[in-house]
Amino acid sequence: METILRNFGNSIGLVIPKPVREALHLSAGQTVTLEQTEQGLLVKPMNKKYTLDELLAQCDPDAPMPQEVTDWQDSPTVRREVW
Repeated sequence: METILRNFGNSIGLVIPKPVREALHLSAGQTVTLEQTEQGLLVKPMNKKYTLDELLAQCDPDAPMPQEVTDWQDSPTVRREVW
């Protein structure tokens, strides 16, 4: 099946025909990965659902707290908020 590469600003977009989109359950806004292979370009859907442990493993517990968060935490209550 042939498709057309189109300009989108400084990038090039790949138009995926409807039968292929439906067969692979792809939708607009979905994240995909691109791999360069000897045969060409491989486009694979990202279906990974991260666990909380995987997400937390990417965090740096020693990183400084952003100033805006510190300001928010130190702000006075407005009504009956309890921290």
